[in-house]
This record gives sequence, structure tokens and C-alpha cells, in this order.
Amino acid sequence: MYHSAIIRKGIATLLFVQLIVAAAFAQTKSMVVSGISLKVNGTSTLHDWEMKATSGTCTADLTFNTSGQLTGIPALSYTVAAKALKSEHSGMDDNAYKALKAKDNPNITFKLTAGTVAADGSVKAQGQLTIAGVTKVVELTAKATAAAGGKSVIKGSKILNMTDFGVTPPSFMMGAMKTGNAVTISYEFTVQH
Repeated sequence: MYHSAIIRKGIATLLFVQLIVAAAFAQTKSMVVSGISLKVNGTSTLHDWEMKATSGTCTADLTFNTSGQLTGIPALSYTVAAKALKSEHSGMDDNAYKALKAKDNPNITFKLTAGTVAADGSVKAQGQLTIAGVTKVVELTAKATAAAGGKSVIKGSKILNMTDFGVTPPSFMMGAMKTGNAVTISYEFTVQH
């Protein structure tokens, strides 16, 4: 009886030490993320189109293991000005800003509510996406890969319907050219760990 109590205490102590060691090697860092790229690709009756933004503010709490692999996303918030999205044509930009109601809703935001990272670097991020003043709960997926110089690149994409956010797909040339409702949002973040 005495020996089994000692063994139980020894096992409990060993498990406690293992938890402390694991916590010491998994580091969560609060950071402002740089190297941000956002693309919106869509279709129209005339040709496919693309708008890009390389600005915005992303703050995150990210957890990395000792080999620099992303293992957790406790918090993440991203904001980009709607007018930071640019195409090759200023006329298209102006129509997009009107459709996005950028005057009254100048920012597009994503706020993480839950995030998971699998062992292979697959990321699932549930959160609140706000476009044109309308907020929807979405799940974004991405892949995190280690890069040179102690960096990680997180990239993914999501297909959305503009009308889900109260955005009327823009039309041009007095309605002769109309954009499709579905757009593909591609995102890429580079983080230093």
C-alpha cells in the first residue's frame, strides 16, 4: 500500500514535469504581422479581374514549437482599408469602392474566434468577417509552411458570394459588363518567429 502511493506520486510528478517542459518549448508570441498580401479574383461578362492589397494591419498571438513550426493561433485580427484594394484600372476601382460602400464602411476586417493548426500545417480559422458593414461568421483555411530566416508563410483562399455581404456585383459600361457574384479571396501572411 505504501509503495503504490509512492509510485502514484512519482507518476503524477513525472507528468507534471512533462507538462512544464512542453509548455516551455512551445512559445506563444504576440506580434504585428508583416508581409501581408490580399487578392480578390472574380469574373465578368468581358474578362476575369483581380484586385490586390499589400497593406493592412494584422495582430496575432501565434504559438510555435522549437523547430519553428506553427502549432496554434490563440488570437488574430486583420484590418485592411477597402480602398487599399487596387486593380489595373482606376474606373474599376471606383465601381468596386461604391459596391463595397467604402465611404460609409472604410474597412474590411476579420476577427478570429477559434483557430486550429494540424501537425501538417493545415490551419482552420473561424471568425467574424466584415465587408461593406455586414458581418458573417466564416471559416478560413490556410497552410503554414516554414521559410528561411526563421519565418513562416501562411497562405490560403476562400470563395465568397458578394451578395452574402450586401454587395451588389458591380456593372460597367451602362450594364454591358457585369461581374459575377462569386469571388475568390486569397491571403498570405509572413511571420517572423
